[in-house]
Amino acid sequence: MEGIGNKFYRFLVNLGKLRIRYTSHRNFLILISFIVGVMAALAAVALKVSVSFFEHRAEAMNNWMGSNWLSAIFPLIGTGLSLLVLTRFFKGRLSRGIGFIIQNIVVNKGRIEKRHTYGHILTAALTTGFGGSVGLEAPIVATGAAIGSNTGRDLRLSSKDTVLLLACGTASGIAAVFNSPFAGIIFVLEIFLLDFSIPFFIPLLISTATATVVSQLIYPGKFIFTASESWNVQAIPFYIALGIACGMVSVYVTNMVEWIEGYFHKRATTWKTWLLAGIPLCGIIFLLPGLYGEGYSTITQLLAGNYTAITSHSLLASYSDELWAVVFITLLMILFKVVCAVLTICAGGNGGVFAPSMITGGLTGFLFSFIVNETGIYHLNTPNFIITAMAGVLAGVMHAPLTAIFLLAEISGGYKLFVPLMIVTAISYFITRKYVKYSVYHKSLVERKILNDDHLPDHF
Repeated sequence: MEGIGNKFYRFLVNLGKLRIRYTSHRNFLILISFIVGVMAALAAVALKVSVSFFEHRAEAMNNWMGSNWLSAIFPLIGTGLSLLVLTRFFKGRLSRGIGFIIQNIVVNKGRIEKRHTYGHILTAALTTGFGGSVGLEAPIVATGAAIGSNTGRDLRLSSKDTVLLLACGTASGIAAVFNSPFAGIIFVLEIFLLDFSIPFFIPLLISTATATVVSQLIYPGKFIFTASESWNVQAIPFYIALGIACGMVSVYVTNMVEWIEGYFHKRATTWKTWLLAGIPLCGIIFLLPGLYGEGYSTITQLLAGNYTAITSHSLLASYSDELWAVVFITLLMILFKVVCAVLTICAGGNGGVFAPSMITGGLTGFLFSFIVNETGIYHLNTPNFIITAMAGVLAGVMHAPLTAIFLLAEISGGYKLFVPLMIVTAISYFITRKYVKYSVYHKSLVERKILNDDHLPDHF
């Protein structure tokens, strides 16, 4: 093994000499950012496709059985398998979430262990493929960051260049999943607290554009929430009211994440905590089947006008045409989506609150427009309010309004809703910042004194 390691080191040294001789450092970084974009896109698409396949099989099984009791048990199995991999194979050394990436940028010069290049794909596929109510964005971000970091380390690049490739991998993962290259770039600048400069921006642009093209070629069926029509000026008061609602929901989501994680943080991750978090998770999903998996399929149904998706397979399925049943189930899903997400993670699963925040926002926008339309006060375009509310809650929870605006603008098929997106996200962000000083990604790092107020951006 030592001889192989020495040969690989000599290969890297010779590659470095050829690089110095035949190309400039800047052009070399652009080439490597292209490669990182391809690798991150392939990893992201592989994870997304595998999870989507299992989610569709579970939905077909529920339709065939006329019940969801079996699929309600699946999340317990998935989190158990993920916990087994985390404890037995990785010995508890696979850091989950996004906070550890920021920590490595700040204190470890962007160096991330190689196990993160594949560990998150495996555990996240087990978790979400079996119906864990979390998002794949955090594992995809961690995988892309690890790919970029290890590429820089293997090529013996400087810490600055390693962080750049880490950012390229992260942005490429977001771009590949959402078909949103610009949102991927803004994400790493806002969340990872990186300084913007033109030399830094060019490799990011190359990697995200590459990832988007690769994703389009091999995964053209990703969701695109197309706004059915442009926004109406007369609806501005309702967008303002929606922004206030999103801010309140964002505060609830952030506090619930902190409270549940704080409860389980005091306990070692064992089979007891698996059962303690997993059994309530299965019970909630049995009562609210729409919380199974990521939840994007429910939002897609609502955007298409299929409101019966809210009550489908639930105990109130026979009342799907009743106003009170739709409102009641939607409200419960808003309240319990984040609960299911955190329980999934605490039970041993791997995922994040990125998607749960968007799903909670989409449900909030649907409920808001549904109630207004049913009262006859004014007719609101429901898809537009679903899309803008997704951005509003995402901006509040992540404290990243620019990411939320451009992400939802890009995946909604254009910038027709740009002004409503700005209104809703700004109001939601300001309200959240009033009651929650730090985002879910930065709070624990501030408490451990890894970050301070000088590191954190202030958008106002």
